[in-house]
Amino acid sequence: MNMVNRKRKTKKKKKYKGHILSLSIKNIKTMFRDRTQMLWIIGYPFILIVVFSLAFGFTAARPEYDVIVFDEDGQLPENDNEFSLLLIGIIETYLDDFIDLNTTSYTHEEAEEELKFEEIDGIIYIPNNFTEAIKNNYTAKISITTIPDPVTEGVISSIIKQIVDNIIIIHNNGTPSEIDTNRYSNTVQLTSFDYTAPAFIIAGITVCISQLALHFAEEKETGTLKRLNTTPVARRNILFSGMLSQLVVIAVQIVILILLLFLFGAYFSPEVNIFLLVLIPMLFAFTCLGFGILLASLTRSQSSAGGLAWFIILPLQFLGGVFFLIDNPVSDYIPTTYANHAMRLIMVSGVSTWEALGTDILVLLGFGLVLTILGIILFQRRTAIL
Repeated sequence: MNMVNRKRKTKKKKKYKGHILSLSIKNIKTMFRDRTQMLWIIGYPFILIVVFSLAFGFTAARPEYDVIVFDEDGQLPENDNEFSLLLIGIIETYLDDFIDLNTTSYTHEEAEEELKFEEIDGIIYIPNNFTEAIKNNYTAKISITTIPDPVTEGVISSIIKQIVDNIIIIHNNGTPSEIDTNRYSNTVQLTSFDYTAPAFIIAGITVCISQLALHFAEEKETGTLKRLNTTPVARRNILFSGMLSQLVVIAVQIVILILLLFLFGAYFSPEVNIFLLVLIPMLFAFTCLGFGILLASLTRSQSSAGGLAWFIILPLQFLGGVFFLIDNPVSDYIPTTYANHAMRLIMVSGVSTWEALGTDILVLLGFGLVLTILGIILFQRRTAIL
């Protein structure tokens, strides 16, 4: 009797194992027959490596810093500015692909305006007694003001200090130099978190690409879109209703993100414009929803919509400078770059002028309009609701 029971159990186990194997093979075949799923399986590793290579490849390869220098050492006719000229010469000769030094006739006010709008990365002030201090074994001092980015401040100041100290050593002067560094933001010392916090808001919004695509993919799978197509409701109205509902959700999320950053101690300039602080993320959300419409027009299932959304989200986040600043020509064509730039100016520097933000606003609006129009055109196709 026991032998019979054992045989029956063994047969059942083999039968269950056979079912699991058969179902697994069936699922694998189904995935590989779905073209969209195939694109995700093969394309995701490709887009992941390409995006990371572009982002980290350019950041790791010595980004260029735009710097204005004021050589006050040679302002007076009687001054000997031998060592200030040597300092500038070394940078221009050996570090020209790393620091783009501008020695043209900027006024101090014009230079600070450029720095305020982040058109440059820093300003170097060489005092009028720089050469005299080195020759007489005094402390040679240099002042540096940078954008409110700790990395930029640290890199520029360390390079200048190394060069000046080497000049001092060559001249047999034993007194180390003194580099006074400041970050341009109402004299507030900012952390890396403070400077990247505005980008966290933008990063949070990119998820709406997936949300909108998943919404319409679900309605396709349940047949809701096909039934709505038999009613007098125009397809563009169906599309606009989906966008409007997502914009309401995004608006709530933006407010929550801003409040959470405030509670966690992120820096907000005293001159921050609350209206612009919400407007810029909303404009970027409009752009993201444009991407979402394109996906909604091209995908038929929730799994494909959710997977393909990352083909857009990853480049937007990493090439747009959400998590770190990058010096990459590709970023000029990524809308996230302009959203991040505008948010840093508004939140960290308290800038709210059209002169500073106009380009960012127009680019975001342009991206949103073009993507939305293209998505509407594709959504009008009969196959878009099947």
